Amino acid sequence: MAGVGLSYLRYYKIFVPLATLLVLIYVTCVRLQVHLSACTENGRPCNEMWSKKERDPEEGKDKEMMTAKVVALVQNVEYTRQCEGMEFQITRVLAAFRSCISEDGQILLKEYLSGWKEFIKFMDSLGMVFGFISQETTTKINIMNVYLAGSSGAEYHTLQSMIKHELDHGLVNFKELPRDQVPSGCRTLLRLHRALKWLEMFLYKLSISTSQDNTGKLCALAYEETLAHHHSWFVRQAAALAFLAMPPRRELLQILCVHKEEEAQFVLSTTAKSIIRVYDLTQRVYEAHGMLELP
Repeated sequence: MAGVGLSYLRYYKIFVPLATLLVLIYVTCVRLQVHLSACTENGRPCNEMWSKKERDPEEGKDKEMMTAKVVALVQNVEYTRQCEGMEFQITRVLAAFRSCISEDGQILLKEYLSGWKEFIKFMDSLGMVFGFISQETTTKINIMNVYLAGSSGAEYHTLQSMIKHELDHGLVNFKELPRDQVPSGCRTLLRLHRALKWLEMFLYKLSISTSQDNTGKLCALAYEETLAHHHSWFVRQAAALAFLAMPPRRELLQILCVHKEEEAQFVLSTTAKSIIRVYDLTQRVYEAHGMLELP
C-alpha cells in the first residue's frame, strides 16, 4: 500500500503541473484565436547598466576596443559560416536594429519589424511552450504589415510619420479598445515596444551570466522587471511555466548562434545595446505624444 501511495504521489506531482500548463496554454490560445479572428489583438531602463562604464575613462577605452572587436566578429565570414543552415541567427537581429534608426533620428518601421521577425524565430526555437508568445507577436506584426501595405502605407514608413498620420486622422483610441475594432498602428507597435524591453533585458542578463546561471530564472527576472505588469494573470502564469522549459545556457547559446564565451559576451551585449538605442528613442517619441499607456 505504501508503494501504491508513493507511486500515486509521484504521478500527482507530474500530472498537476502538466495539466496546469495545458489549461493555461489552452486559455491563452482561445484568447488569441478571438483576437486573430477579429483582428483586435493586440522597467527599469538598461541605460543605468551601461552608464557606469561610460563614465569611467579607462573603461571607455576598453569599450572602444570591444566595439571594434565586435564589429570585426560580426562581419567575419568564418563566424557567419558556423551558423549556416540555422533558422535563427542573432547577428540578423543585430543588423536589423542597427539599421532601424535613420540618420535624422527616425525609427524605420520595416527594419524594426524585421528585427522582430528574427526574434520570433528565436522563440520558435525554444519549443512549443513559447508558441503562444510567438503567435501573439506574429499577430501584431501582421497588423503592422497590413498598414504598411495599405493605401496609406507611405505614412507608415517611420514611427514618427505613423503617429502624425494616425493622430491627424483620429485613428488613435485613447480609451478602451472595442473587441471588434482593429487596433491602430500606434497601439500595436506599443505592445511590441514593451516586449522589446523584456528581450533586451534578457540578452543583457545572459551576456553577463555564467554556466552556473539558470536561463529560465534570468528570462523570468527580465520579464518581471519589464513586461509582467502589462499582462493578465493567465498570461503571467503561462509565461512562468514557459520559462521553466528554457534550455540550459550552453544549448541556448547554440540556438543564439554563438559558440564561445568571448563571442557570447560580445555579440549579446552589442545586440542589447543596439536594441537600447531603438527602445529609448521609441520611448521618447511615445512619451512626447502621451501614448505610453494606450489601452
